[in-house]
Amino acid sequence: MKYIYWLSQIKHIEKFLLGNQLCILSQLLQHDYSVLPGFVLSNSLLRQFLTNSDNFQSLMRELSDSSFNLDVDDYIALQSVAHRSRHIINQISFSSELELKIFQAAQQLNSDCLILQPFFSLPSGQDLVGKEFWRSHTCKTHPQALTQTIKKIWSELFSASSLIYRNSLGIGGKTINLNILVRPLKNAVASGIVEITADIIRIKAVWGQDRSLLQGEVESDEYYLDRHTGRILSRNLGHKNYGYRIRNDRTEALVGCLEAYLPHENQTEAYVLESKAIAQLFQFTQEILQKQPQIEYFLWTAPATEADSPLDFLITQYGEHLLTSIDLFSQHTTPVLLPSTTVKPLLTGIPAASGKVVAEVVVIEDPNTPLDSITANSILVIKNIVSKHISAIANARGIITETGGKTSHGAIVARELNIPAIVHAVGATNILTNGTKVFLDGGAGKVYPAKAAQELPPINLSTGSSLNRNQLIATKLMVNISQPQSIPLSLNLPIDGVGLLRSELMLAQILADKSPAQWQSQSFQTEFTHSLKKYLEQFLSAFAPRPVFYRSLDWSSQEAPNYILGNRGTYSSYIDRTLFSLVFNALSAIAAAGHRLFKLILPLVRSLDEVNFCYHLLEKSGLTNRESFQVWIMAEVPSVIWLLPEYIKAGVQGIAIGTNDLTQLLLGVDREQAHFSQHGLNASHPVVQKAIAQLITVAREHNIDSCICGQGVVEYPDLIDKLVRWGITSISVEPKAVPQTYKAIARAERRILLNSLNFP
Repeated sequence: MKYIYWLSQIKHIEKFLLGNQLCILSQLLQHDYSVLPGFVLSNSLLRQFLTNSDNFQSLMRELSDSSFNLDVDDYIALQSVAHRSRHIINQISFSSELELKIFQAAQQLNSDCLILQPFFSLPSGQDLVGKEFWRSHTCKTHPQALTQTIKKIWSELFSASSLIYRNSLGIGGKTINLNILVRPLKNAVASGIVEITADIIRIKAVWGQDRSLLQGEVESDEYYLDRHTGRILSRNLGHKNYGYRIRNDRTEALVGCLEAYLPHENQTEAYVLESKAIAQLFQFTQEILQKQPQIEYFLWTAPATEADSPLDFLITQYGEHLLTSIDLFSQHTTPVLLPSTTVKPLLTGIPAASGKVVAEVVVIEDPNTPLDSITANSILVIKNIVSKHISAIANARGIITETGGKTSHGAIVARELNIPAIVHAVGATNILTNGTKVFLDGGAGKVYPAKAAQELPPINLSTGSSLNRNQLIATKLMVNISQPQSIPLSLNLPIDGVGLLRSELMLAQILADKSPAQWQSQSFQTEFTHSLKKYLEQFLSAFAPRPVFYRSLDWSSQEAPNYILGNRGTYSSYIDRTLFSLVFNALSAIAAAGHRLFKLILPLVRSLDEVNFCYHLLEKSGLTNRESFQVWIMAEVPSVIWLLPEYIKAGVQGIAIGTNDLTQLLLGVDREQAHFSQHGLNASHPVVQKAIAQLITVAREHNIDSCICGQGVVEYPDLIDKLVRWGITSISVEPKAVPQTYKAIARAERRILLNSLNFP
């Protein structure tokens, strides 16, 4: 009996055995189209083993029995079938002759690693296509690795999730053919999907292998093309913070050849495909449609090539029905604003806040210069953003700094205010001159001459990535804000409140250039209390009945020897209570006015004395007796990991984990210097993650809430899976990051639920 069919040699008559999709892929390959080659292990191989198993025949009779009614909500029954089938398949023993034959075929693919992809079909040749059946497996080109992976794929035909899917299609225990396509696994520069309608072609693209895209782990780039001309109508920059590549082979593991990796920081917010590559992929699509016009989507991969070489595209899978609808009536994508390919950028930095703007620059070389010259129509160019600049930069249309990283204060402010910005643009204050008109691309991290901006007419297109609010999540999702301008953007988001209301921005506007001596005057204290109360009430009223967590002042003098630390955080209030007492007066006035759901977060807590001091002041003001008022601390200083039980005894009722400061203090780095993060000294570092896990564990043991509110979960979204698993109470992110964070939390919770059911 024939078990192995080379993809380049499949005949049309074999469609009923192998399914329509494999036959079409074979036809394309035989006509010299770019299809990833390989061979098929047919369903006959599986059937030979299972027909000789009495236990399996009994199971199949049970599934196909007309009296058998599969209850997809009966997890015990589902697990029983799944475990029995897995046990039967695991007992299968390949003969040495058959194992060698499969291995020898695999060796002809000339690859150290292989990818095995299941294809399901009915005996009629009709394909069964669905996300449940897309999962491919990888292994080394090794005899035992191959047979082990083959058996794993066979087991999934009878897994609980597959049984549910089959039941939803109404095919229950009917016969299904399972064929396995074995292909070489090579590193990919990029991969994605092309979707085709009568008038529009949508291209999705991610870095590396397509696993991150197919499993919904990252948000892909999307490009909309006119199907007839190939003209780029619109594009949308995705959130592609990590990808998959072939594992660095330091282990002896035979299966699972892929590992997650972090693309270079310049890639995370850069488009995967440039105009030339998009045109090439469009032409590739047109050629395929000439041969197989019924195709409505296909998966592609671009194998790694020599530096500066054009991409080569290969088809890995196709389908005749769109995976998602392309809605032409909503507006979620960005009209194309591309620089001319003939114009080189004036300078390049790290993308800090996406967006594009054309405006004149205002260059500030001396950081002590007042920013009165910043107008609503200018791009600020400065060495670094410091606290005294914060109240002025809201007027800028764009920001360019010479120093800083994605977690620097300037980057955080720019993202919240929705101002396009790049940081670490070395030499910016020297290269650019006052009054020069430039095109700033915050998402790409580049600055071009103004003439490079060529705006195409907008078109109403949907990215297909709108948030499904019916998909409820248990982990609370909150938002980090500081400006009233952020309230309208945040109100319509699926959030549970404000997890971090930063005080620095609002107090910078209230205090302006007033000295500590002026704070002592009664007139100023009355004015301050009134202004802060009015300021905070905007947030409390807008988000009610959702809670608002107000973080008290966390800044230090920029002239301090080490302003990154200095007299920052709660320590500054401990050594000089003047301003802190004024803040308490405002909070007491807010409570007296009837606002209930506000909490206080103490920043950068270093010692138990600081907490006791603050709590004593709160008790004297009567705030601790107010219903629903709580005192939290920021968990940023490493000592909190060990002192948290003592802080809880002192009255702390929750912790907000700040990944930005926790990372720099644990690893001895400066968050304002981007090169540390580029070398792995960031929130994804194992030490930082161990610290976060320990903080959450201690919080749970003492029955207090924990929230994470740093930039870490936005920059490294794979951290969300771990946070949910560790038991984080809430996650708080900037408004723009809410949609992808919501989806990531939902996926993490689903995975935990499925794993708890012990599905194979």
